[in-house]
Formats: sequence, structure tokens, C-alpha cells
Amino acid sequence: MSCLALSIVVAAMAPALSAPQAPSGGPAIHKEKASGVEVQFVKTPWQPAVFQALEEGGPEARSWAFARLLTQAPFTIDEKPLFPGHYVLVLNPKTGSLPMTLELRKVDNREIFADANVMAAPSGGETAYKVPAAFVVSPDSTPVLDLTLAGWPDGVSLTIRYGNRRLAKDLIRAMP
Repeated sequence: MSCLALSIVVAAMAPALSAPQAPSGGPAIHKEKASGVEVQFVKTPWQPAVFQALEEGGPEARSWAFARLLTQAPFTIDEKPLFPGHYVLVLNPKTGSLPMTLELRKVDNREIFADANVMAAPSGGETAYKVPAAFVVSPDSTPVLDLTLAGWPDGVSLTIRYGNRRLAKDLIRAMP
């Protein structure tokens, strides 16, 4: 094989070799950390029809466990307490007159990203927080699900971006 052909093959393989993988060989799990908070998620490709089904409800719509949130200290979100532990972030579809909701469920540390090709269904767990999911249409778009954390002295800002939708929530430090 010529040097040029070999270098093209190696260059093409390099991103695949360096991509972080789940321990089981499953999907790459991305992690964001800020003071006392970690969020884990799979960069799921933007699917406008799926998001529209969540917004509008209907027989095809189902809940989606899209990220894991780990807190190491007590926080509040919209004045609701979040105690240290493991949570799953869930989008629930519109049901009747109730809009699409964002839910945080307190769960054990089980795997929720077993199959990257399937939108994970939420497992049990206790609802710690549930509000209408007020995503705003953003002028910039991302081709995949992206979550970011930004720490500040009194807490952490969580931003969820999926396609041309954006939702931000603040986790405020609470007294233990």
C-alpha cells in the first residue's frame, strides 16, 4: 500500500479510534461537569418529527429519558429541592391539554444508554421535579442533542440544545 493510501486510511480511522465509548462498547457517553453537578448524555441526532410528536402528543409519542444528572450537593431547581444523588432527565409528550413536560426522576445508578439507536424509555423512579418543557426556537441549530453546564458562585446553569430548540434551567445551591 502506498504511503499516501496508508495515511488516508489512518486519518479516516483516527476519529473513530479516539471517540470515547461506554464501557460495554455501547454509545459514546458525553459528560459535562460543573461544581457539584455532572450531566451524562448521548449526542442523539436531531429528529424534527420526533420532537414535534413530543410537542403535539399523539399515539406515536412516548417519553424519552435523554440524560443522567448527578448531584453531589443539595440544589434547588425552580425552588424544588434536589438532594445529592442520581436523576434521569425525561421529556414527556403532550397528553390531552397538558403540554410536553421536563421531568427529573430520582433513580439508582442503572444504565439508560444501552442502545444508541433507540430513544431510551424512562424506568421507574420518584419524580423530584416536573414542569412544562418551555423550549424556545433558537436561530442557531445543533445537529445533535447537546447539554452544557456553566458554574457560577450560587449554582449551575444547565442548557439543553436539540436541533433548533433550547431550554435553560438554573440549579441553585441549597443549604444542607
